[in-house]
Amino acid sequence: MKHPSETTAEKRLLTVSEVAKVLGYKSPNSVYRLISIGELPVVNLPARGGTRIDEKDLDVFIERRKRVA
Repeated sequence: MKHPSETTAEKRLLTVSEVAKVLGYKSPNSVYRLISIGELPVVNLPARGGTRIDEKDLDVFIERRKRVA
């Protein structure tokens, strides 16, 4: 059985592909580019085989790009 905080953390950490879908990108490569230029922070989980993006960081990323028309 999983510890409740692990379940919450897992739900909060998104894969690069999931972030690409949220942002409307056709490919995860666009997300990797944002990561490489420092626009999107990541959580590295080598034991789980990959890079994850904290949902909260994604929200901040989106908020910074909002503008009033």
